[in-house]
Amino acid sequence: MVEPGTKVVSEPPAPAVIPPITLTVIGDKKDLPPSGTIIPTPDAQPNIITNVVTPLTAIFIRFLNTYLIMLVGLLGAGVTTNALPASDFVHLVLKCATLSFSGAAFGFLKDLVTIFGKLEQKYPLSTGSI
Repeated sequence: MVEPGTKVVSEPPAPAVIPPITLTVIGDKKDLPPSGTIIPTPDAQPNIITNVVTPLTAIFIRFLNTYLIMLVGLLGAGVTTNALPASDFVHLVLKCATLSFSGAAFGFLKDLVTIFGKLEQKYPLSTGSI
């Protein structure tokens, strides 16, 4: 209990700890800081932790993601409707897996066009488009 007339000195509140943010960057590992590098920021802002991914890894992950999304979607359509007739579930999975591959391959080609378009902007002299 505090006596009347006694000054109570309170300590300032401890600063809130701001957790760092992970930033994933697609690029050449020799040009970027290594994964796990902590980039300090001004006070009251979260620090940044780098995660460097090579372009081939990023393309593979995008391909796999597109493939699995299409596979699940086609399986859902095949199970709930008769749009993809199949004799049993295994036959339906094989049919959907085949159809999903072609869709993911189309997405892969689109990603390549995007990458080569960026390379053309980076190196215009090599393509003759000046």
